Amino acid sequence: MNHKPNLLIVDDIKINLFLLESILKKVDVNLVKASSGFEALEKSEGLELALAIVDVRMPGMDGFEVAVKLNEKRLEDKVPVIFLTANHGNETEIFQGYNSGAVDYIIKPFSADILVSKVKVFIDLFNQKQTIIRNTKLLIESSEELNRVNAALKMSEEKYRSYIEHAPHGVLITDEKGKFLDINQSACEITGFSPNELLGMSFPDIIIQNKILKDKNEDFSNFLSQIPAKFESIFNHKNNSKRWISIETTKLNEGKYLCFTQDITSRKRAEQELHCSLQQLHQLTQHIEEVRENERVVIARELHDDLGQALTAVKIDLGIIKQSITDQNVILKIDKLSGLVRETIHTVQRLTSELRPQIIDDLGLEATIEWYTGEFAERNRLSVFCHLEPELSFNPTTSLTIFRIMQESLTNISRYAKASRVDIELVKSDENVEFSIADDGIGIVESEVTSKKSFGIIGMKERAASLGGTFEISRGKGKGTIVKICFPLTNTTKHENSGLR
Repeated sequence: MNHKPNLLIVDDIKINLFLLESILKKVDVNLVKASSGFEALEKSEGLELALAIVDVRMPGMDGFEVAVKLNEKRLEDKVPVIFLTANHGNETEIFQGYNSGAVDYIIKPFSADILVSKVKVFIDLFNQKQTIIRNTKLLIESSEELNRVNAALKMSEEKYRSYIEHAPHGVLITDEKGKFLDINQSACEITGFSPNELLGMSFPDIIIQNKILKDKNEDFSNFLSQIPAKFESIFNHKNNSKRWISIETTKLNEGKYLCFTQDITSRKRAEQELHCSLQQLHQLTQHIEEVRENERVVIARELHDDLGQALTAVKIDLGIIKQSITDQNVILKIDKLSGLVRETIHTVQRLTSELRPQIIDDLGLEATIEWYTGEFAERNRLSVFCHLEPELSFNPTTSLTIFRIMQESLTNISRYAKASRVDIELVKSDENVEFSIADDGIGIVESEVTSKKSFGIIGMKERAASLGGTFEISRGKGKGTIVKICFPLTNTTKHENSGLR
């Protein structure tokens, strides 16, 4: 808030004070009036004065003494004094006046315009002085703030440098071309190069071309522009070995980028070994499944050829024996035994079909699904609805894999779901095939999906993976469970030699 400058006027004659007040109304000041030297000193105590107009001739304390006492305790802000006098005075008096702090003399009677003009000059000087003081204060405050900012910046730079030097990963600052401008010791340990060597190099000098950086120099600039960015690449170690490095960048300012690097060779090797192990595991699983299917074929053939033929022969012999016997009790026992043989033959046929349904080789997957679900629905007293795209055909291996997944799903439904309806769908979606089995039962819980003991689910996942597809099992929107596999249509077309006969 701006305050008006204070102007002290002192005269022992009231009419003169009134006259001065009337004249000085034209000046934008705060008038402090006093009719004696003592009153003037009392009213101006602790008050900042821009100017004082003092009458020289006053009883008790003349104007010279007032001027001296007014500035006794003012070391830096001396008050300029204009003396009012009725006569010109002698040289001694004039010297006394200037020596006591006078800056001017005005002889009574005086011109009001001249007085106002002189006062305005001193008020302007005071205002300029106050502006200078304020600006000086602001400058000092700005300087102190600048010193604090510089100190904080210096501390921040020291922390930044300490972080870079002690960071566990490689830290590098580059330009937009990937040239190294600053590096830490970890970056040297990762690459094998000394600080001086690295500062003369750039990322394109050590990175081997990969699918991201087809043109190392040009593409690395594009990579840096995609902030934040991260990628992994093989790089040339100083000892000529090929190692893996991860690079993550962020922009510092225009033309400068902060890059964090890490040697991930050990992780990549572990991933590669794990990948190889998984491939071997999948191959082993597929081999075991092929062996199981071949054994099922053999068992089914033996059940059909040996046990089935033997049971048929027993049934025929029982019929022959029955014709030669007249005892009704024996005939009843033979009939009962013949019925048991028929049921056993039917059981053998069912087991043979489940072990290796011949229909899948003769009529294909669609007919097999309809036959199996029909028997399943009758056996478990529930409804099964099949939605099968008719134009889809697969090779015997793929057909058998889909059938086994369906067989496992329906077995789980009969055991646990308490369902009354099952919907089976086999459709083509773009270049993929989607196969799903959904029921309206109580639904599967998450713990059963993730359990390591859910071998049926694990088996279905492995079968889906053998088709190059994905496997999902989840709860339905309302209730029940949905089993879904999705696999590419390629390499599943029908051909004759499946290897599983």
